[in-house]
Formats: sequence, C-alpha cells, structure tokens
Amino acid sequence: MRWDRIEEGWNHLTQHVCSRWGLLSEPEVLAMDGHREALSQAISEHYHLPNDKAEWQISTWQNAYSDRWLYEEPADRV
Repeated sequence: MRWDRIEEGWNHLTQHVCSRWGLLSEPEVLAMDGHREALSQAISEHYHLPNDKAEWQISTWQNAYSDRWLYEEPADRV
C-alpha cells in the first residue's frame, strides 16, 4: 500500500501499528499522525534499532498491507 493511503487511514490503523510494534502506546502512535519519520524514530528508540533497520521493518509492514486492512479490526495485541 502506498504511504499516502496509510496516512489517510492512520486513525483506523493505529491498532494495527500497536499490534505490530507492541512497545508503542496508542496515544504515541496517534500523535504521529501518519508521519513515517515519526514512526521510524519511535521504533528506533523503543527497540534500540538503527534507523535503517526501523525503516526496513516499516517497509516490510507497508508492503504486506492491503487496503482492506483499513476497514477491518486488528487482531488483539500480543
């Protein structure tokens, strides 16, 4: 999915993001407002990863994403 679609549906996708990166809080993710750089920085900080590894995780998640995820509920956080 293109990042602009993720940005548009950010409020709905917050739970998906929190499910994928469990160390990120919902208020923190909501405050990112779909900004990829903010997500990358938070992943780097919370998981002690270099920026390129955080970006790789985001790209992998983004590429696995489909538009249907904008309309379905995420699985419970693990």
